[in-house]
Amino acid sequence: MSNTDINQLDNVTAKQTLDKKQIEAEEKEMMLKAGDSEDKNESEGPVKSALAGEVTEQGREVKPKFIPIGAIKMPGFFTRNSDKDKREDEGGIEKDIEHEKTLEKTDEDINPKQHLGFLQAFTKFLQPKENDKENDQKKHFGIFNVKYPKMFQKHNMNQEATLASMETLEDKLDTPNDGMENVKLDLADQEEGKVATRLPLKERIRQKKFIIDDIMVFAVVILVILAVIVGVVVGSWAGPPNVRPLRLGRYITTVTTCGPIEGIYDEGVYKFHGIPYAVPPVGKKRFTYAQPLNNLSLCWNGTLEAHEPAPLCLQFLENGTIIGEEDCLTLDIVTPQVRYDSPLPVVVLIGTNSLAGGISPAQPSALYARTKEVVFVRPNFRLGAFGFLALDILSNSKYPAASGNYGLSDLLVALQWVQYNIKHFGGDAESVTLLGHRAGATLTAALTTATKAQKLYSRVWLSSASVIFPGEPLQISQSNNEQFKQISKCSDADCLRRITAMEILSATPDTWLGNNIDSLPSADEFKRSWLVLDGDHLRVHAYESWDAQKEAKEKGKEKVFKPMVFGTTMHSSHTDLLKMLHINWTADIVEKMVNESYIGEKNLTSSVFTYFNKTYEGLVELISSIRTLCPLVSLARLRLDVPMYVVNGSGAGGGVMGSGMADINSDIEAILGTFESAMPEQRRYMAAMQQFFYYYVWNGRLPGPETGLIDVGQDLLPLHGLPACDLLIREDVVPRYAHVD
Repeated sequence: MSNTDINQLDNVTAKQTLDKKQIEAEEKEMMLKAGDSEDKNESEGPVKSALAGEVTEQGREVKPKFIPIGAIKMPGFFTRNSDKDKREDEGGIEKDIEHEKTLEKTDEDINPKQHLGFLQAFTKFLQPKENDKENDQKKHFGIFNVKYPKMFQKHNMNQEATLASMETLEDKLDTPNDGMENVKLDLADQEEGKVATRLPLKERIRQKKFIIDDIMVFAVVILVILAVIVGVVVGSWAGPPNVRPLRLGRYITTVTTCGPIEGIYDEGVYKFHGIPYAVPPVGKKRFTYAQPLNNLSLCWNGTLEAHEPAPLCLQFLENGTIIGEEDCLTLDIVTPQVRYDSPLPVVVLIGTNSLAGGISPAQPSALYARTKEVVFVRPNFRLGAFGFLALDILSNSKYPAASGNYGLSDLLVALQWVQYNIKHFGGDAESVTLLGHRAGATLTAALTTATKAQKLYSRVWLSSASVIFPGEPLQISQSNNEQFKQISKCSDADCLRRITAMEILSATPDTWLGNNIDSLPSADEFKRSWLVLDGDHLRVHAYESWDAQKEAKEKGKEKVFKPMVFGTTMHSSHTDLLKMLHINWTADIVEKMVNESYIGEKNLTSSVFTYFNKTYEGLVELISSIRTLCPLVSLARLRLDVPMYVVNGSGAGGGVMGSGMADINSDIEAILGTFESAMPEQRRYMAAMQQFFYYYVWNGRLPGPETGLIDVGQDLLPLHGLPACDLLIREDVVPRYAHVD
């Protein structure tokens, strides 16, 4: 440095205070010493190098400086370099001890927080050293370039003041050049974390220089996103609550496609009575096919109370009594649970003693719904003329022309309702067993031939069904029913829909109400079937449909052929009316009745008595074989390759009036738990019958053989032939005189 430059500095500092002058003098002396130690061949001296912002050997850098208003304007000041080890390695000039003490004193004045020695030492411990490889590895966390948490960084007020002074100098310096150059501060490595905090988030992401705050925010965002995803997934899986609560400890509410409905908790199960499943068949809907409740205008408002049993459909009982109402298309449900996570098999009970009426024992059982874990459904359906009247004036009132089988359409709509709604009652729509009894079994058998019903059930159980199915076309059935039109005095459909329900019942001929299940056949007996081939629900004869299903099964098309089991009892013709015909049934009375029947006309009396004894029990067994048992055996042999069971009297005895015979209700009563089982043999029979049926409901197959005859008594045994049936079939008595529903 030249003498001229030194003189200029003396002139500038002449006006400063004594302390400042002393500091400035020491700085000039140190700059002169630095200049003397530099290589003389260099074109620039140490002063100019220092003023250019380079670090001197004493670890200071020169910076022109403006002090804020009210302070002293000075050309620059020096800050310490924290990297002392580097300065010593470069072999710089000895440091001035007194000058260092002065600078330390100044630092303490500026940053009084450094009096906290423990915090300062802890901060130094956390600061990584450049030569320490282990610390250098700890400076980085994965892909995040993080030195150490911001809360542990040391705040250097000198550097902050330096930066502030630089900004002041750059913004406000308007004096002429005094020979000193502005020097910008180059931050040390340990200040990278502080610089990162001043960078925008996008810039920190670009440079991959994250601070602990960024990591914490990132972690919180990830947790929130995961929580939202989990909530969405769980919300999508969770439907209505698995178990619905009870109101007042007794009432339970669930939903249907037509609105909420409230049932009752009774006998350990949930009962729902009188649930509408179709439009009421009254007024203009009389003699029309069932219409589902597929419109909100047809549904109810609020919550429907299904606490009390609904009325049955209008019908004739066996004693001629009329019961029921015309508005009757409802169903009952008995279920052990109302939940969604473990659906149970469904058993649809279709029972009636004849298609004209008669209360069937096929009623839901609370005990066996609970103990066997099944859901019972019992639909009401139209009977008699309201359910099966086929007339030309009714057929011509719609297009395409068809009439009859209205009760069959009721069952179709009821099964559709089950498919849509049974899940809300704890049932499994994929496991629906149709349990038909007597005339209800005849209707169930007809459903197996209806194309519309194929997807509405899973398997079928038929008890004492009729094998005489509709084989005549609609035109012939309409002609056979002309008597009804004459009695009613109606010449068009509007008239039939306008007259009262009692007038409809009164116009029904008595011959349509008879049931020949408990009588021996006669050559001139009247035969009439309520079911007809209407061209809509029933298009082909049942035998033709079953032949096609059997062929499909043989070709391995199991989905086309639904599992089927059917059977009857050995004494299905046993009734109170037949029993009371004679007080004492002698062999002569029995033989006389057989001779006066079609059996006597065929000269088969002696032949049949080789298989049946001349007692009341023998007579009942003969009638049962002609009317029900042997026709079903014939059907099993010729048409269907499915198992058939026969309930004998060894365990099912006790039936009607304690006769010791297996009457027509013995199998259904055992299945549903209403059979009177006072004796150990009867209890064993009940257990065998229940295991037989409910295994089929749960598994879709029988526990024993899938074909052939099964003898059901106190246990299950194979039945090796029925020689009496062979005789009746060979003599054309069977199935010609099978009972007709």
